[in-house]
Amino acid sequence: MAQTPKKTVRKSAIKVNGRRPGRPVDEAKIAGILAVAMQLFLAHGYGATSMDLIARHAGVSKITVYAHFSSKAALFAAIINELAGTLTQAIEQLGFDGLPPEQALTEVGRSYLRLALAPRSLALHRLIIADAGRVPGLGRLIHQSGPRPIVLTLATYLKGRPELAIDDAALAAEQFLGMVLGHNQLGLLLAAKPPAKTRAAINGIVDHAVKLFLAGCRR
Repeated sequence: MAQTPKKTVRKSAIKVNGRRPGRPVDEAKIAGILAVAMQLFLAHGYGATSMDLIARHAGVSKITVYAHFSSKAALFAAIINELAGTLTQAIEQLGFDGLPPEQALTEVGRSYLRLALAPRSLALHRLIIADAGRVPGLGRLIHQSGPRPIVLTLATYLKGRPELAIDDAALAAEQFLGMVLGHNQLGLLLAAKPPAKTRAAINGIVDHAVKLFLAGCRR
């Protein structure tokens, strides 16, 4: 069974993902809704999981669900935001300004790849790919809630490093994360690579990506 999200929900995540303005935030209730919603999405798929079903399993009214999430897409995006938020918070807590690029990129790369290759992340990724083409706006909303904040957090760090010659920090951040991801996520999504062996190789994969990236952008 898929793991449930953490019980602490960042208020910023709820604001980004469709909470109706002016209503008080009940973090425990929101966390419960997110946990149930994730289980139902993974069990039944995005299309077959309704807000009614989520409300029933969460033990709340549909009005309560809509009070915190303006749509099913916003609720799904909040789940993605929580996963990405765990990583962005970890990145921010590294104290980037005091870390040299090699150390910072290594820490970020390893955290990012661990998140991307986690069983829960892979399962959600399959759901997104299956339904993004059928649900207008879902893919864009998920991108803004998940990958984009990670890219912008890393780009802010890269932009402030005088020893790096980077013209477009956001593009450089995207390319670094792409190097880290490589074919590893695709291999697990397609069941073409052994999961245990792939996850065990994370440190070596990231170390190689860091060396290649820095070789191309050091002054």
